[in-house]
Amino acid sequence: MKILVAGLKKNSQLLRLQEEGKKRGHVVHGCLASELKTFASSEEFIPEITGKSLKSYDLIYLMVSKRRWEWYMAAYYLKKTKGTIIVNNKVIDPSFPMYLTPVSDYFRQREKRLPFPKSVVIYSSKYVEYIESKISYPMVIKPISGRQGRDVIKISSQKELLEGVDKILKNSIACVIREFIPNDGDIRVFTVGYKAVGAMQRIPKKGDFRSNISQGGTGINYDLKDKEEVRRIAEKAAFVMQTEIAGVDIIIDKNTGKPYILEINPSPQFAGIEKFTSSNIALEIIKYFEKLYETTG
Repeated sequence: MKILVAGLKKNSQLLRLQEEGKKRGHVVHGCLASELKTFASSEEFIPEITGKSLKSYDLIYLMVSKRRWEWYMAAYYLKKTKGTIIVNNKVIDPSFPMYLTPVSDYFRQREKRLPFPKSVVIYSSKYVEYIESKISYPMVIKPISGRQGRDVIKISSQKELLEGVDKILKNSIACVIREFIPNDGDIRVFTVGYKAVGAMQRIPKKGDFRSNISQGGTGINYDLKDKEEVRRIAEKAAFVMQTEIAGVDIIIDKNTGKPYILEINPSPQFAGIEKFTSSNIALEIIKYFEKLYETTG
């Protein structure tokens, strides 16, 4: 099988996928999202990347950022005309056009009774009083399309809220504000094909509430065998959001023991979970690709 990982190039995650793929007889390539070029005329529609034809791939794993419409159109065209397997397929499925923003995520999670913190999405700092009427301090604010814990701020006053929202809206179209839930670090559950294949608890570095590995956090193995509720929530969340390969972030309220979903990441990094646990995530992904290929082939 010939596989393209769109959105990864020359990093450790791609190397791991190439390593496990090669062991099982597959070729795995990577490319940057910016390498896509599309030629269109009344006779032709040709999406391609630098030096390679997209038509040559049996499977394309989309790890490009949200709302990369040109990539979605290219993937839709390839699946329709050539039968190319697309992961995560939801981005080109007309049945799931709503799954591309946090608000639609919240809507679906509420509809399916999945627990998540109270949240507000705004486009202007003039709605501070509205936020305060819905959520008590402390709060957590972040850009609507933030990744890896960047620009995530914990705030405890109206002054900090105004300053934080203004700062975020300088570089983001919208801002997400959610209630702060006291916890001992979040739990990243990695799901492949809607099944949990590994988990770790991420511990924030001293003086920081963010537990992202990229922000200095550390990880320890999190055994799901006796944490059935966490497993169930993670797998259900991945399925509800139709995210075939997902990093589901969950926190446990220190005071009540109740779990909450923080995020369902459709382009999860797995270097950390492989480093801090015995999980072979790259192999699980390749095996899932094989299953899709056998099913469609």
